[in-house]
Amino acid sequence: MTAHASPSALRRFLRRFARQRLSLAGLGFVAFLSAAAVAAPLIAPYDPMAINLDRVLQGPSSSHWFGTDELGRDVFSRMLFAARISLLAALQAVVIALLIGVPPGLIAGLAGGYADSFTMRATDALMAFPPLILAVAIIAVLGPSLTNAMIAVGVLLSPTFLRLMRATTMSVASETYVEAARSIGCSEAWIITRHILPNVISPLFVQISVFAGVAMLAEAGLSFLGLGTQPPDSSWGAMVGRGFRYIDHAPSLILFPGLAIAITVLALYTIGDGLRDALGREVRTDT
Repeated sequence: MTAHASPSALRRFLRRFARQRLSLAGLGFVAFLSAAAVAAPLIAPYDPMAINLDRVLQGPSSSHWFGTDELGRDVFSRMLFAARISLLAALQAVVIALLIGVPPGLIAGLAGGYADSFTMRATDALMAFPPLILAVAIIAVLGPSLTNAMIAVGVLLSPTFLRLMRATTMSVASETYVEAARSIGCSEAWIITRHILPNVISPLFVQISVFAGVAMLAEAGLSFLGLGTQPPDSSWGAMVGRGFRYIDHAPSLILFPGLAIAITVLALYTIGDGLRDALGREVRTDT
């Protein structure tokens, strides 16, 4: 392990990641989906909020590729705009989890002693609660909304980030070059920014990509229960929740948003696998 990343190390990482074809396909899909979500007002064939009671619960056709919902709204157009909310929800949850989990994990890994013991016992106490019950309790206090639901998801994901940051920080802090830096009088701030953070951020990226998929699934589940995205906004999970009422008459209402969730989560997981293989020590045969 080196004290900080170098251009040659970056090239080796890119070369190793380029060998992961499934991960590249997942990255390409997520990039395409993000671009489509941003460009939704330009490429959506219909206004996602336009009601047409003459076309209620129609199946896929040449005029409505994914059919229409219970109010005659175009499902494909709604899915494009819902992608914005689903992706934003995953980003919100991961950022909140990072803000809650990373600083205490870094402090616990560096300080040790009572700070480490207190942090880990608090984490154990948080993880002892059933995740769904804890999420519902947080939303009950804050009120049902997308942001509040993602705060709940972020709180649930933060212990894993904390434990990962603590473990990797303790591992890096015990390296010879860190001890040498301390012996020559380098400040703790300099050691953290030049040695600790560059070496703990790699496994953090892997966890971020995986937990983005977990957060998207959590948002879908909470929105399905009516605790996440609130009308008139819609996410893929909320679309599945509303479409479930009409599953006998229009199964496409849950088929397409359900497939979108599954494929996106799978793509995020494959990106995480590729990052793990490209960054992991076990595959660094060319270093």
